[in-house]
Amino acid sequence: MARYLITGGTGFVGRSLARILQAGGDEVILATRGRHQDGGLHHWIEYDLRDRSTIANIIEARPDGVFHLAWSTTPGSAESDPASDVQINLAGTLALFQELSKSMPVPVVFVSSGGTVYGVADTLPIPEEHPLRPIGIYGITKATAEQYALNIRMRTNLDIRIARLSNPFGAHQSAAKLQGAASIFTRKIIHREPITIWGDGSIVRDYIDIDDASSALAAIMRMAPAPRGINSIYNVGSGEGLSLRKLLETISQVSSILPTVNYASQRSFDIPENVLSIDRIFRDAGWKPRSVRQALEDMAIAMLRSGNVE
Repeated sequence: MARYLITGGTGFVGRSLARILQAGGDEVILATRGRHQDGGLHHWIEYDLRDRSTIANIIEARPDGVFHLAWSTTPGSAESDPASDVQINLAGTLALFQELSKSMPVPVVFVSSGGTVYGVADTLPIPEEHPLRPIGIYGITKATAEQYALNIRMRTNLDIRIARLSNPFGAHQSAAKLQGAASIFTRKIIHREPITIWGDGSIVRDYIDIDDASSALAAIMRMAPAPRGINSIYNVGSGEGLSLRKLLETISQVSSILPTVNYASQRSFDIPENVLSIDRIFRDAGWKPRSVRQALEDMAIAMLRSGNVE
């Protein structure tokens, strides 16, 4: 049994990851700004990206590995306050990596953004070797954090692995952050609420079930360390692309409910197509997700049964 710590562990991805790790027999420590309802199921320590002194709590917990999920912005909110994205997320992440490299060089899985760091793709599906050309603030900050991570990995003994996560969805994804088209669309369709799409619906994205994503993050953590000079970077997605129109069509089919859709002007930071290659993680870890359609159907059924309105 291993002892893993998750920063941002009470968020959507963190809660799923904690369940997956615990189901596998591992101990989980949630490192967040405040206690959460999940806190009764796992150990908890205080950790705040804005407060470097709280990194000491992570060091004192002595985990066998750290999943760094804590991040204060979404692709939409980062555009309105780029300075905070740098001051809180980038500076806080760099400080964490630096302290871990000095005090506790355990494996670290940094969850980056497969949907934003690549920018406009030269080829689909996108391999990890593709140049990073983010066009939005969120992607720029994530890509910069990756570069710091790779630099620290090269100069120290800190084994940082990068997971470029696509667009996770699930029945318990909160609508409060206005992030997660698959979850938001499904919830709105079930509750007969109108849906607003930015652009004409032709934007293509890679959607992945949250528990499949979490199992991939766990697999990346459990891999043997890569040889020095070899970077551990993995796309985590479905490897399937769905346009927003196709996503709506699929959700409508699995829920047997027709959506009401309104169209608005496309946003400047929205990339036309993004589908991730998952060949590397399949090759190195034997991991692959369920089909997107099956996962969407399972989510719709769960929401219909529970009347989920989170």
